[in-house]
Amino acid sequence: MSDDLPDRKGYQVNRRRMCWVALGIMTVTVAAVLINPARYLEVVRELDFMFYSLGGLVAVYFGGTSYTQAKK
Repeated sequence: MSDDLPDRKGYQVNRRRMCWVALGIMTVTVAAVLINPARYLEVVRELDFMFYSLGGLVAVYFGGTSYTQAKK
């Protein structure tokens, strides 16, 4: 991470919150599909796109974090 950030702690907290919110939305999506699978079939393309996008966001966050920790 760059050292020229004015609020480094706030930046890290906001990234962590973003990741937890994305994981929460993914959990709610899975629960909604398990509760009402017929409704899922109506919006399958949109939910799949959202789920994969959020999964990519979480993967990049955890991958970047572990990369910077291993680099130290």
